[in-house]
Amino acid sequence: MNYKPEYIAQIASTIKANLDTSIYNIQDLSERTGVIAINGRIEAARSGTQGVGFRIVANEFSHLNDEIIEISVQMQEKISEEVQRLIGISEGMAKQVRGERLSQIALSIMDVIDRNLYERTCDVRWWATDPSLVDALNTQKTEQEQYASERLGIILDSYTVYLDLFLINARGAIVSNGRENIHKVKGKSCSDAVWFKKALLSSSGDEYSFQSTHASPLVNNEKVLVYSCRVDDRNNNSNEPLGVLGIFFNWKGLVDAVLGRICSLDLKEDLEVHQIPTDIHIIDETGIVLASTSEKGEGEKISLPHLEKILSSRKNDYEIIESSDGFRLIAYGYSPGFETYATGWYCLIDQKISQN
Repeated sequence: MNYKPEYIAQIASTIKANLDTSIYNIQDLSERTGVIAINGRIEAARSGTQGVGFRIVANEFSHLNDEIIEISVQMQEKISEEVQRLIGISEGMAKQVRGERLSQIALSIMDVIDRNLYERTCDVRWWATDPSLVDALNTQKTEQEQYASERLGIILDSYTVYLDLFLINARGAIVSNGRENIHKVKGKSCSDAVWFKKALLSSSGDEYSFQSTHASPLVNNEKVLVYSCRVDDRNNNSNEPLGVLGIFFNWKGLVDAVLGRICSLDLKEDLEVHQIPTDIHIIDETGIVLASTSEKGEGEKISLPHLEKILSSRKNDYEIIESSDGFRLIAYGYSPGFETYATGWYCLIDQKISQN
């Protein structure tokens, strides 16, 4: 039978307690034997020459008793040393096993995120070729712009992970969006938006641009990731873009679902049974917190010893760090990437493992 490392210390402590009881019983018996030896020497002295033999036996009994006491003391010290060593080894093993387990969970979180976001890069490049979008930008007529909005709305009905899809002309003005009844933004300018400028300057519609998590006023300040792609008239030899398609992905919906699943399944025992304080953070390649179960510090650089070491490692591992209230285990998983896409982000799992 294989035991978890944390149970080894418990078993060792139980064995030590049982052996301590046995040694105590030996010492108690030895003390009683010593009393008999003393009484024997007294009686031998009273018997004079006739008690010489009895006195010799009593003396040997006394010497034997002293040796038993010395051996029992040495045994107790040795057992204490070995048990402490075993406890130390088991605690180290427990931390190693926990660290490796949590780093694998962190990796699996990043794998789910990478796979999910890879699909967004495919979506935006595909939808940017839709004829209704090309016609709306080419004709600049209200009827075609309205049809493009209806077309984007149909896409949104099937792809519920998006908050909205926006079609912007080359001047940066929104001409269509799929949720125009909710986000009344037609005519608003996106010319200064990072995702718009990147897409407009890209070399072709085969590329995509990206802007990381931020609260967007276009969707009532919900947190989004934006993927964008230039819209081209592929029937025209001109290399000038007609405009840009921006798709606003519901970032909070994804992380709530992923982290909620991890907490309810993979970390359920830690959180509910062992009640280990645990926080999960998604950070970008610079250490900025993109999402967190603690809902603290989002949008700010995470405060963590060894952060630069973690960010430069680009791997899955763990660190044990000392904080003001004890020791913490920081397990991390680096974005594994999927197909041609990788966020380059990290997932950190922060658990308190001991208190000062």
